[in-house]
Amino acid sequence: MNLNEFEREVKELFDSDLVERAKNLKKSGNIFNPIFYIFFTRIVELSAIVNDMILPNKYELEELFRTRKDFLQIDYGTIGETIRRAWLYERERGVEFTFSNSVEDMLYLLYRMGKLQGKLDRIIMKYAEWEKNKLAELYFTILKILIELEDRINREIKEESEKSNSSD
Repeated sequence: MNLNEFEREVKELFDSDLVERAKNLKKSGNIFNPIFYIFFTRIVELSAIVNDMILPNKYELEELFRTRKDFLQIDYGTIGETIRRAWLYERERGVEFTFSNSVEDMLYLLYRMGKLQGKLDRIIMKYAEWEKNKLAELYFTILKILIELEDRINREIKEESEKSNSSD
Protein backbone atom coordinates (compact mmCIF):
# COMPACT_ATOMS: atom_id res chain seq x y z
CA MET A 1 0.00 0.00 0.00
CA ASN A 2 1.37 3.39 -0.98
CA LEU A 3 0.07 5.80 1.70
CA ASN A 4 1.76 8.81 0.09
CA GLU A 5 -0.08 8.24 -3.17
CA PHE A 6 -3.33 7.59 -1.27
CA GLU A 7 -2.88 10.83 0.68
CA ARG A 8 -2.21 12.80 -2.52
CA GLU A 9 -5.37 11.47 -4.16
CA VAL A 10 -7.51 12.24 -1.12
CA LYS A 11 -6.14 15.79 -0.85
CA GLU A 12 -6.97 16.42 -4.52
CA LEU A 13 -10.67 15.94 -3.71
CA PHE A 14 -10.70 19.17 -1.72
CA ASP A 15 -10.38 21.78 -4.45
CA SER A 16 -10.11 25.52 -3.88
CA ASP A 17 -13.82 26.14 -4.60
CA LEU A 18 -14.89 23.70 -1.90
CA VAL A 19 -12.38 25.18 0.56
CA GLU A 20 -13.47 28.77 -0.17
CA ARG A 21 -17.14 27.92 0.31
CA ALA A 22 -16.34 26.09 3.55
CA LYS A 23 -14.51 29.24 4.70
CA ASN A 24 -17.52 31.37 3.72
CA LEU A 25 -19.78 29.18 5.85
CA LYS A 26 -17.50 29.52 8.86
CA LYS A 27 -17.19 33.28 8.45
CA SER A 28 -20.97 33.67 8.23
CA GLY A 29 -21.58 31.61 11.35
CA ASN A 30 -23.41 28.86 9.47
CA ILE A 31 -23.92 25.73 11.55
CA PHE A 32 -22.97 23.34 8.74
CA ASN A 33 -19.31 22.34 8.49
CA PRO A 34 -18.65 20.08 5.48
CA ILE A 35 -15.18 19.06 6.69
CA PHE A 36 -16.58 17.93 10.03
CA TYR A 37 -19.45 16.14 8.25
CA ILE A 38 -16.98 14.06 6.25
CA PHE A 39 -14.78 13.59 9.32
CA PHE A 40 -17.72 12.34 11.37
CA THR A 41 -19.01 9.93 8.72
CA ARG A 42 -15.54 8.47 8.21
CA ILE A 43 -14.85 8.16 11.93
CA VAL A 44 -18.09 6.17 12.27
CA GLU A 45 -16.89 3.86 9.48
CA LEU A 46 -13.46 3.54 11.12
CA SER A 47 -15.14 2.68 14.40
CA ALA A 48 -17.09 -0.11 12.67
CA ILE A 49 -13.81 -1.50 11.32
CA VAL A 50 -11.78 -1.15 14.54
CA ASN A 51 -14.55 -2.61 16.71
CA ASP A 52 -15.11 -5.59 14.40
CA MET A 53 -18.64 -4.56 13.45
CA ILE A 54 -17.68 -5.26 9.85
CA LEU A 55 -15.12 -7.63 8.46
CA PRO A 56 -12.28 -6.07 6.45
CA ASN A 57 -13.46 -7.30 3.05
CA LYS A 58 -14.77 -5.73 -0.13
CA TYR A 59 -18.39 -6.80 0.31
CA GLU A 60 -18.74 -5.46 3.87
CA LEU A 61 -16.96 -2.20 3.08
CA GLU A 62 -19.22 -1.64 0.05
CA GLU A 63 -22.24 -2.34 2.26
CA LEU A 64 -20.96 0.21 4.79
CA PHE A 65 -20.66 2.78 1.98
CA ARG A 66 -24.20 1.97 0.75
CA THR A 67 -25.59 2.49 4.25
CA ARG A 68 -23.87 5.87 4.52
CA LYS A 69 -25.25 6.90 1.10
CA ASP A 70 -28.76 5.95 2.22
CA PHE A 71 -28.40 8.10 5.32
CA LEU A 72 -27.02 10.98 3.24
CA GLN A 73 -30.19 10.91 1.12
CA ILE A 74 -32.27 11.05 4.30
CA ASP A 75 -30.07 13.91 5.55
CA TYR A 76 -30.73 15.87 2.32
CA GLY A 77 -34.48 15.64 2.87
CA THR A 78 -34.24 16.59 6.53
CA ILE A 79 -31.91 19.51 5.83
CA GLY A 80 -34.18 20.78 3.06
CA GLU A 81 -37.19 20.65 5.39
CA THR A 82 -35.22 22.35 8.18
CA ILE A 83 -34.21 25.21 5.85
CA ARG A 84 -37.81 25.60 4.69
CA ARG A 85 -39.06 25.76 8.28
CA ALA A 86 -36.30 28.20 9.27
CA TRP A 87 -37.33 30.52 6.44
CA LEU A 88 -40.97 30.32 7.57
CA TYR A 89 -39.92 31.08 11.13
CA GLU A 90 -37.79 34.02 9.93
CA ARG A 91 -40.75 35.46 8.04
CA GLU A 92 -43.01 35.07 11.10
CA ARG A 93 -40.64 36.86 13.45
CA GLY A 94 -39.25 39.29 10.87
CA VAL A 95 -35.60 38.57 11.73
CA GLU A 96 -33.17 36.57 9.64
CA PHE A 97 -31.03 33.75 11.03
CA THR A 98 -27.32 34.33 10.34
CA PHE A 99 -27.13 31.03 8.44
CA SER A 100 -29.50 32.47 5.82
CA ASN A 101 -26.65 34.64 4.54
CA SER A 102 -24.76 31.56 3.41
CA VAL A 103 -27.49 29.13 2.36
CA GLU A 104 -26.22 29.13 -1.23
CA ASP A 105 -22.76 27.96 -0.12
CA MET A 106 -24.30 25.43 2.25
CA LEU A 107 -26.53 23.92 -0.45
CA TYR A 108 -23.62 23.81 -2.90
CA LEU A 109 -21.46 21.99 -0.34
CA LEU A 110 -24.25 19.58 0.54
CA TYR A 111 -24.60 18.77 -3.15
CA ARG A 112 -20.84 18.22 -3.39
CA MET A 113 -20.84 15.91 -0.34
CA GLY A 114 -22.44 13.00 -2.19
CA LYS A 115 -20.02 13.19 -5.09
CA LEU A 116 -17.01 13.77 -2.87
CA GLN A 117 -17.90 10.86 -0.58
CA GLY A 118 -18.37 8.61 -3.64
CA LYS A 119 -14.93 9.58 -4.97
CA LEU A 120 -13.43 9.01 -1.54
CA ASP A 121 -15.07 5.56 -1.45
CA ARG A 122 -13.45 4.70 -4.77
CA ILE A 123 -10.03 5.85 -3.56
CA ILE A 124 -10.38 3.75 -0.41
CA MET A 125 -11.35 0.70 -2.49
CA LYS A 126 -8.40 1.30 -4.83
CA TYR A 127 -5.88 1.22 -1.97
CA ALA A 128 -7.66 -1.17 0.38
CA GLU A 129 -5.86 -4.22 1.66
CA TRP A 130 -8.20 -6.62 3.40
CA GLU A 131 -6.55 -6.59 6.78
CA LYS A 132 -8.12 -4.68 9.65
CA ASN A 133 -5.03 -2.63 10.59
CA LYS A 134 -4.21 -1.69 6.99
CA LEU A 135 -7.78 -0.61 6.30
CA ALA A 136 -7.82 1.36 9.55
CA GLU A 137 -4.58 3.08 8.48
CA LEU A 138 -6.33 4.41 5.36
CA TYR A 139 -9.06 5.87 7.53
CA PHE A 140 -6.63 7.41 10.01
CA THR A 141 -4.87 9.02 7.03
CA ILE A 142 -8.18 10.49 5.83
CA LEU A 143 -8.91 11.84 9.30
CA LYS A 144 -5.43 13.41 9.48
CA ILE A 145 -6.01 15.11 6.11
CA LEU A 146 -9.38 16.47 7.27
CA ILE A 147 -7.91 17.80 10.53
CA GLU A 148 -5.12 19.50 8.57
CA LEU A 149 -7.64 20.98 6.13
CA GLU A 150 -9.85 22.28 8.94
CA ASP A 151 -6.79 23.78 10.62
CA ARG A 152 -5.74 25.45 7.35
CA ILE A 153 -9.21 26.94 6.89
CA ASN A 154 -9.23 28.28 10.46
CA ARG A 155 -5.76 29.79 10.07
CA GLU A 156 -6.69 31.46 6.76
CA ILE A 157 -9.85 32.94 8.28
CA LYS A 158 -7.85 34.26 11.24
CA GLU A 159 -5.19 35.76 8.94
CA GLU A 160 -7.84 37.40 6.74
CA SER A 161 -9.53 38.82 9.83
CA GLU A 162 -6.25 40.17 11.19
CA LYS A 163 -5.43 41.80 7.84
CA SER A 164 -8.89 43.33 7.66
CA ASN A 165 -8.65 44.63 11.23
CA SER A 166 -5.16 46.11 10.69
CA SER A 167 -6.24 47.93 7.53
CA ASP A 168 -9.15 49.61 9.34
